[in-house]
Amino acid sequence: MKKYISAVCLLLCLMLALAACGGAAPAAPPADGAPEAGDNESGTPAAPVNPDAIVVNFWTFHTEAEGDFFASLGPAYSAINPDVQVDLRIVPQEEYMGAALTSAFAADVGPDVFVMSPGDFLKYANTGIALDLDPYFTDAMRADFLESSIEAVTVDGKLVGIPFEIELLGIYYNIDILENAGVTPPKTWSELIDATSKLTTSEVAGLIIEPSKGYYQNFTWYPFLWQGGGAVLDEATMTGKFEGPAVENALKMWNDLVKAGAPSTLPIPGTWDVAMVGGGCAARHLCGTWAVADIESRYSDMNIGVMPIPIPDGGTPFTTAGGWKMMVSSRGENYDEAAKFAMWAFAEDIDLPLKWCTEVKFAYSPRRSVVEAGQDIYSKGLRKIFTDEIYATAVGEPRYPAEVVNAVGDALQDVMLGGADPAAAAREANEKINSFLASFEGSM
Repeated sequence: MKKYISAVCLLLCLMLALAACGGAAPAAPPADGAPEAGDNESGTPAAPVNPDAIVVNFWTFHTEAEGDFFASLGPAYSAINPDVQVDLRIVPQEEYMGAALTSAFAADVGPDVFVMSPGDFLKYANTGIALDLDPYFTDAMRADFLESSIEAVTVDGKLVGIPFEIELLGIYYNIDILENAGVTPPKTWSELIDATSKLTTSEVAGLIIEPSKGYYQNFTWYPFLWQGGGAVLDEATMTGKFEGPAVENALKMWNDLVKAGAPSTLPIPGTWDVAMVGGGCAARHLCGTWAVADIESRYSDMNIGVMPIPIPDGGTPFTTAGGWKMMVSSRGENYDEAAKFAMWAFAEDIDLPLKWCTEVKFAYSPRRSVVEAGQDIYSKGLRKIFTDEIYATAVGEPRYPAEVVNAVGDALQDVMLGGADPAAAAREANEKINSFLASFEGSM
């Protein structure tokens, strides 16, 4: 029998989530997607407009401490480059990850600098929107970045983004809830399913996984695919490989978790927010390294641990290594100043990248010098588990085109929530993938 979380607990967690987001959602951008000069929805006043300055428009979705960090970059840059003014616009996350950017660029009013996830990266690389940053990377800069991070932002031999973080997935858990239920942190899929069932009550969700289709859901599901040896594409032949036992088992696994009590709907915008486990409404939560800062600041009175994602019998541990990139538009008249600003922020000195990855949030830097400078911090608290037990299992988040992402997402939704046959869902998705790839002319 399916178990549900009580409405009272869901309402409580919704309140927690809203509080974690600053209480009210930021205002939506103008209908045409155009930024307004000096607009800054983070609550931090924008720098005074200098009528003679070169204006660089910068868009992101980050709020609170992360938003404050990005809001501080413009004034700091203008202090050493007084002829340049950086205007920040913070777009609500759901809109940013939706149509806000694409609509703005379609209307020729897109930002000069923007952040982008691997899930949408190719959309801007293959259409020529992303500026080639090769001329701005010195040999020393290239050598400082991990080779895999450089590869992740290279398309057709061109560097079209600046990686500034590496974020890993783990399962956060309420230590007290598990101990009171006599449940030890699971190490296998079967143990994960069993623990989800035991921990789910009318007041508490045994496990939170992302129920909504999208890039983020795929991001959090990929480890389950990889652990059994599954893949989406055959990289050598560029054909679909989304079929077979490993794919089917990974799809079925999330349906099994829902049957065991993982909620199919949630009162929070997305499971990147840890309000439910932080508020005691969930026993465990599949989430990323970014949650560490929230747990330490907002839920320090809660006894929360973190563990690697359990694996199937005979499987191999994997986690997804995500992380946003900074991109520069090739369409703006001030692209040169925009590129210099972006490089200054994350590719030159180590102070800003170190602050971002160790003070503002917890993430690993893609730069060797920054990781070395912050090595003591990476062994503190929950960070130590990520560093010692999870980091070595990381695989970079794939940067598939939207058509491939949608095919995978449809299969996962059909099986996870609809109870469809995993083999049939995988076969249909693979056919969609191959049909798309047959006429695809871009790069991956």
